[in-house]
Amino acid sequence: MKRLRGSDAFAIYSETPTSPFVTLKVGIYRPTNSDDVPGIDEVKQFVLSGVARHIAYAAMRIVRVPFDLHHPLWVADPDFSPENHIFHTRLPAPGDKARLCDLISDLMGRPMNPDRPLWEVWIVDGLEERKIAIVAKLHHALADGNTIAAMVSDTHATSAAGNLHGHRADGETIPGRARLVRDALVDLARSYTVDIPRYYSYLKRARARGKALAHGEAEPDMPSGAPYTVLNCSGGSGRLYRYETAPLATMKALSKRFGCTLNSLVLGVCSEALRRYLQQVDTVPPAPLVAAMPIGALGEEDFKSVLNSDILHNNVAIAIVPMDLNIPDFAERLHVIKRAAESAIEHVRRRGGRRFDNYLDYLPGSAIRLLHSTMNRLQERSRRSFANVIISNVKGPSKPLYAVDGRLEMLELLSTGNLNDGGSLNITVWSYVDKVCFSCYTRKGRPFRSRN
Repeated sequence: MKRLRGSDAFAIYSETPTSPFVTLKVGIYRPTNSDDVPGIDEVKQFVLSGVARHIAYAAMRIVRVPFDLHHPLWVADPDFSPENHIFHTRLPAPGDKARLCDLISDLMGRPMNPDRPLWEVWIVDGLEERKIAIVAKLHHALADGNTIAAMVSDTHATSAAGNLHGHRADGETIPGRARLVRDALVDLARSYTVDIPRYYSYLKRARARGKALAHGEAEPDMPSGAPYTVLNCSGGSGRLYRYETAPLATMKALSKRFGCTLNSLVLGVCSEALRRYLQQVDTVPPAPLVAAMPIGALGEEDFKSVLNSDILHNNVAIAIVPMDLNIPDFAERLHVIKRAAESAIEHVRRRGGRRFDNYLDYLPGSAIRLLHSTMNRLQERSRRSFANVIISNVKGPSKPLYAVDGRLEMLELLSTGNLNDGGSLNITVWSYVDKVCFSCYTRKGRPFRSRN
């Protein structure tokens, strides 16, 4: 048994019936030889091999502690069976892009069974041109975007079945309530007596690094909140997923033309889409929109706590980037966003690892749940949000990926993240070989106000 780190446990506590805290990755494949299309059982064996190699604790479930006294545990699932996690479905005719997006919308909105390991894979056939999609759905407690990017970039997968049961500990059983409570109190005591003094020294070093990076310059100004817009209305529980792809060469040429990075260009493109959308359905707010942009941990030491740290876990910082949509000229707005993004990333770098989620290891789960729900209520009442949109930009594989011993070639790689109850839009951008995919995930039933 292993106890979850605070950042991973936060994904469990943040989940609600209307907000499954999941991430989804979709590989769309075509046969490399039109006369040799692998069968569903062969694709399933390929999936089994990849899951066994990449998903830590694939045969383990998460068990919460009574009253959330401390973070949940990874525990071997005595009833684990891959058949409960790998499924096959067929798209209805004509098997086009719209039908695939509808399926993804449905899958993302379904909560996962908390009494089983929190992952599932759907093998989808019936696509146009005899294509096959592999849809991997994972709870965010398992991994973040950077971890999954490393997983999908592995080109050594074969069709040989992996030993998923090798992740299990023989003879391990689900602990009872008394043991869960006892172990939780013991681990909390260890955290307070061992980790907190060490973490205090770690923070002192982080502050010193931040001052060194600042070179005496003032701390960049960061937005204190986001304007409350139609993007922050929770609406209904229905989901809507859509995606578009653009040539990577075109994106690179545009970034060179405008003198910015690809990441800044992505933010600029998203700002243009949001500006047009708000002009159509509502109004552009006078204050800049705020984008929450997950980025890799910058300038941080690998701080080892007494909690589980031997598996890949969530370890990202959030850069807060204002986007002023009242600037009509795209080039001018892009350069303003570019400077804002640079300041936001510099702010994260200077903090040297001092993030909110660093403290989650030491808080009981009940306290984290209370804090999370209180923040959501305050944002709703004050009509002042933390952010209007989540925009993630991840560099995907630069070389083609293959499946089933090279008999399937991946054409497109799609990705989307979760929506919390206070947000209505998640834009996830992944590159793959010569393409950039913009995935938009939103809620159905948001309030709509005509411009008239």
